[in-house]
Amino acid sequence: MDKKIKNKSTPTKNTEEVKKTTRVAKTKKSSSNEKEKIVLDINSEISKGLSPIKLAKADKPFTIKDEDDNNVKVLDNKTLKKFKKANNKAWKKDGREHLKNQEGLIVEVEDVHKTYLSGNIATEVLKGVSFSIKAGEIAILYGKSGSGKSTLLNIISALDRPTSGKVIVNNVSLPYMSNEKQTLFRRKNISFIFQNYNLLQNLNSFDNVETGSYLQPVKEKRLNLKKLFRDFELTECMYKYPSQMSGGQQQRVSILRALAKNSPIIVADEPTGALDEKTSKIVLKILQQINKEYGATIIIVSHDPSVAEVADKVIYLENGHIREIIQQERKWLIDKNSSENSNE
Repeated sequence: MDKKIKNKSTPTKNTEEVKKTTRVAKTKKSSSNEKEKIVLDINSEISKGLSPIKLAKADKPFTIKDEDDNNVKVLDNKTLKKFKKANNKAWKKDGREHLKNQEGLIVEVEDVHKTYLSGNIATEVLKGVSFSIKAGEIAILYGKSGSGKSTLLNIISALDRPTSGKVIVNNVSLPYMSNEKQTLFRRKNISFIFQNYNLLQNLNSFDNVETGSYLQPVKEKRLNLKKLFRDFELTECMYKYPSQMSGGQQQRVSILRALAKNSPIIVADEPTGALDEKTSKIVLKILQQINKEYGATIIIVSHDPSVAEVADKVIYLENGHIREIIQQERKWLIDKNSSENSNE
C-alpha cells in the first residue's frame, strides 16, 4: 500500500511541473502569435494599397512639410485619413449635398482648400479660395505657373475634388458626387478645350467635331455641324485630317467640337498657349462669338494678359490665394483690333 501512495504522490509533482512548463510554452506561443498577427495585419494593409504613411507609427502623429512656406505641420493618422478620403471619394452626406446656386450664378466656390499628399509631404495648392461666376460670363483664372489656377479649373469641372470647402456648379454640389456621377455630370454640363487640341488623328475635322455632338444626350440640343463650320469660316477644313492643318486651324476645330456638345459651360486650359499672336486673336474672337450667340459660360485658364482683357471677370491667383477679382466691362479687344487693322 505504501508503494501505491508513493506512486500517487510522484505523478502529482510531475503534473505541476508539466503545467508550469505548458503555461510558459503557451505564453511564448501567444507572444509569437501576436507578432505573426501584427505582420499579417501590416501585409493586409499593404495589399489594400494604403499609403505607407498609414503603416508607419500608426499610434503617433506624423510630421508633414508644407513645400510652399516650409512650415512643419503635424497631422495624426485620423487627419491623414480624412485628407485622402476628401481628395479621392464622395463626401459623406451632411445636408449640404442639396445646395443649389444662388439666382443668376452658375459657379460658386467658397473657402476651397486643396492639399495633395505624396509620401510624407503635404502640399497645399489652394488655400481658402472663394468666388462666383454668373451664367453667361467669360471668366479668366489668371496667374503664373504654380498659382493653382489649373487645379481650380479641374475642381470646377469635376475632374478633381477639393480637400475642403464648397463647390456648386450648375446647381450641383460636386464633392458629394461619386466618380460615376461626376462623369455623367461632365458629359451633360462641361465642354473642354485643350491647349494641345487632342483631336483624333484618324478622323477628319467634321468627324472630330461630331464626336462632341454625340456626347450631348439630348438630340434636340445638338447643333447643325455644317452650319458651325460655315459660321466660323472653317468650311475648307471640314474634311481635312489634323496632320493636314495648321496649329491655329486645329485649335479652332477643337473649339467647334466643344461647342457642338452645346453644354452650358465651356472650360479652356491655355487655349492660346501654343499659338502665335495673330492666331490667338482669331481663337479669342471665336470664343467671344460663341459666348455672345449661344450664351455659354466660358472659363479660361491663362497667364496671358491679352486674354484677360476680353473677360467679364478676371480672377487673379497667386500662390494658392486669390490676390484680386476684377469685374470689368468687356472691352471686346479682338473686335477693336480688327477694326483698327482694317482702317490701316
